[in-house]
Amino acid sequence: MKNSTASGSGFQFDASQPYQLDAIASVVDLFDGQPKDAEKLVTTLRGAAVLPDSDQAALDIDLTQEVGAVGNSLVLDRDLILANLQRVQDRNGLEVAPSLAGDALDFDIEMETGTGKTYVYLRTIFDLAVRYNFTKFVILVPSVAIREGVSTSIRLMRQHFENLYKPQGVTFDASIYSGKSAEEVQSFATSTNVQILIMTIDSIRGNANTRIIHQTRDKLNGLRPIDYLKATHPVVIMDEPQNMESQLSQSAVGELDPVFTLRYSATHKKQRNVVYRLDPVDAHDLGLVKQIVVAEVAQQGADATPYIKLVEVRREPSWSARLELSCRKADGSLERRVVSVKQHQELSDARLTNNPIYEGWRINEMSIEPAYVDLTTHGFLYEGESIGASAGAIYKEMIRETIREHLRKESMLRTKGIKVLSLFFVDKVASYLGDGTNNDDANGDFVQWFDEVFVEERATSARYQELLPQAPSELRRAYFSQIKRGKTTTFQDSSGTTKADDGAYELIMQQKERLLDENEPVRFIFSHSALREGWDNPNVFQICTLREMGAETERRQTLGRGLRLPVAKTDDGYTRVADRGVATLTVVANESYTKFADALQREYKDAGVEIGRVRRAEFSKIPLQDENGALTDDQFGYQRSVLVWEHLKDKGFIDKDGAVTSKFQPSQLGFDLGLPVDFVWAEPIIIELVERANIGKYVKPVSKRQPRVLNKQLYANPEFEEFWEAITQKTTYRVRVGRDRLIENAVRAIREAPTIDPLRIEVTRAGVKVTRGGAKGLEISAPRRELLAGSYDLPDIITELQEATSLTRKTIVDILIGSERLGEFIGNPNDFIAMTKRALQSELAKIVVDGIQYERIAGSVYELRELQRDGEEEKERFLDQMYKVQHTQKTDFDYVVFDSDVERQFAELLDSREDIKLFMKLPAKFKIDTPVGPYNPDWAIIKQEDGEDRIYMIRETKSTLDDSKLRPTELAKIKSAKRHFEAIGIDDYARAVPGAWRI
Repeated sequence: MKNSTASGSGFQFDASQPYQLDAIASVVDLFDGQPKDAEKLVTTLRGAAVLPDSDQAALDIDLTQEVGAVGNSLVLDRDLILANLQRVQDRNGLEVAPSLAGDALDFDIEMETGTGKTYVYLRTIFDLAVRYNFTKFVILVPSVAIREGVSTSIRLMRQHFENLYKPQGVTFDASIYSGKSAEEVQSFATSTNVQILIMTIDSIRGNANTRIIHQTRDKLNGLRPIDYLKATHPVVIMDEPQNMESQLSQSAVGELDPVFTLRYSATHKKQRNVVYRLDPVDAHDLGLVKQIVVAEVAQQGADATPYIKLVEVRREPSWSARLELSCRKADGSLERRVVSVKQHQELSDARLTNNPIYEGWRINEMSIEPAYVDLTTHGFLYEGESIGASAGAIYKEMIRETIREHLRKESMLRTKGIKVLSLFFVDKVASYLGDGTNNDDANGDFVQWFDEVFVEERATSARYQELLPQAPSELRRAYFSQIKRGKTTTFQDSSGTTKADDGAYELIMQQKERLLDENEPVRFIFSHSALREGWDNPNVFQICTLREMGAETERRQTLGRGLRLPVAKTDDGYTRVADRGVATLTVVANESYTKFADALQREYKDAGVEIGRVRRAEFSKIPLQDENGALTDDQFGYQRSVLVWEHLKDKGFIDKDGAVTSKFQPSQLGFDLGLPVDFVWAEPIIIELVERANIGKYVKPVSKRQPRVLNKQLYANPEFEEFWEAITQKTTYRVRVGRDRLIENAVRAIREAPTIDPLRIEVTRAGVKVTRGGAKGLEISAPRRELLAGSYDLPDIITELQEATSLTRKTIVDILIGSERLGEFIGNPNDFIAMTKRALQSELAKIVVDGIQYERIAGSVYELRELQRDGEEEKERFLDQMYKVQHTQKTDFDYVVFDSDVERQFAELLDSREDIKLFMKLPAKFKIDTPVGPYNPDWAIIKQEDGEDRIYMIRETKSTLDDSKLRPTELAKIKSAKRHFEAIGIDDYARAVPGAWRI
């Protein structure tokens, strides 16, 4: 959300997030080969077409003309789209589909909550417009909440998109279809610029009796609003399509007659043609969401009163109630379990609970509609309700824990411009309101406990009192559904889907910026537990659910409200903060960490996501080797990944669910996966990926959190100052590329590239189709086929290649002429440009590093005062990612953070060696510019020799010294860094690996 054009809203959006660009390209590349001026092509060639076969086709042409619609024309052959889909799937490490699912142009894009799904599909709209001139887009959403969210996003991002796409000649209008006036569809259909219409599925689901969209209108020349939308063949984008899967919803989508459908969600119920997947595991590994931390508040002396919760009542095979009860285990301890209880059965029965506290408790009667049981000494207990949980005491402690976490975070982050928010979910408005009617006079238990505990906790520190001096009532706010009674407005319980909920959503959605503003005192938000889907706020750092966690998807949905990376207020507006030491989400739960993590893992598994397990596609992104054993930028792919997964299962290293077994012990001497000979070279990478498949990596207990202590004396030491000044000197670089060598290599690469099939046009009874390659079998009434060459304007290949490579026009012309393949460009321009671009970029990358020259300039890549300031900031760190230093005088913190086991081993070695006087893991801000992107070296070291000579060293820890085992870009960065350090007089830069640490 940074490094980009400022937006009118004050929010910054990052235009160059690689994973978002991959998701966009995955959709745009599906239509590779579609000519940009398809509409003109169709119009020109329609005269040559035989009259349409069916009345329907004729009707469509008439309708388009009658409406005066400017629509989308897709002229690609289905087989060509399938070939594109297969290429995209293989590139993204997905299972390659043998055919189009449902024989439909329905494409799934799966992105974890909080990773910018809305940004991705909005930007995809503009890229489709630039590349293929598609201009009509309908965004379908399941609820008013999500509609409001999308509308807010467009408002916040408008400036950003205009800055990116206006220079490319794209302007746009976005509107919400309200269904109030039918004429609002007219300008959508007839405008020539990009049109975005946001609609709820309910506005088209129905018939002429129930929905305006299906009613004929005089102002629309006697046509229905839906006819205007149909005439444009819009691209339909479905946001959260799993909530629009009913038969009625599906037929409603079909009525729009979309040119193709794009479906964006974190959890698709039904998989169609999947083109991109960013699941929770990928999102966490890429640092795109907050780290989840669990603070458990469990009940002490839990069984002072009997605990009973009614889970459900069953009639089949015989009447029984499923109750959660406190059951005695064989070792005498108690645990809560769900058991089936029959009518009149004593709850203390040894077969049920073996717990004497339930003596005298029985079920007198049970009912399914509504679901309840009548208990002897209590009365009615309804489904989902519980008694004896002394919930009040637990909830008060949960509120306390949330406030403590909040105050700690507030004192850490206030100076960084990050406002901290905490979110409480409640399931009964009365628990908040009490006798009151609104925020001002609320006096329910939760309000009383909050106000009392907040004052107590704030009093524990002068810093807290200074940060939040306001009255507790000013700091909390409730967002519930509102209902007007006469002149007063009161809150009510809700399901999250009613009309009354719209107000609560509107407040939360439209006040997103206000909530992030430091001057707005509200920091603690109370919301109804039903209001889960469709809204979130990036600066929610604590979530507390003041109710029993139950439903299947409850934990995952709850987390979704706070997973998004936080934002900091800067001079340029709001900027995303990806720092792992800041971006953590603490869930205050009334169950143990293990129980929470297990339940969360189960929820993910039910949604088809393997978190903390080895996924079948786990190895698909491993880089492939070429024939000389060097790693390339090509990938393993899904097929090979499945072969490795099956091998690991057959050998017993993982079970049938992908859970790692005790047989997997990579730290044991002589450990070997016994991989097939073709994959042996990839064993270290495979082991590393299997080690990462652990739920503890994604969800951590608060007890494992450990603050690091800064060794302040070190930074103030004159010797350290001298050392820091020496290693942080700035350089600039230039690249000398031998023109003749580049031309020779590029010409060879283009000549060796596979043949580009020409695109052909088929003019058939059904219309105009573009296909790749020759004729596929003759039809009886043979369609007219002709090569596309010459039937439309060719793109400017030289300018496109110049923008992609920064080479001169003359060099590009010499390469193209030398390749002797320009004829293929005329037959299929898009594919030819893509192939040439790939070839040029690959050859440039190979020779750029050889020709790089660094030169020292004034300035520092990371000032000492900045290092000192950053060192004093408290960060969230966890023991499983840190090595505890034994000789703390030798480094800057008492714990060293590591990213891999190799780094942990190296830290241990440096700590124990007497000749190492100082070592430090270089912070992420320490960056050197290289031609292939910024580079952050791992370690800075001072070594002593002969008792006095001090040698300055920089080390990069890797698992191998073999150049061929590193990705080309990784190797290029290391080679560039060596030249940079030589230019500033640090000659001892090397790679350190286990067994050859080179110190």
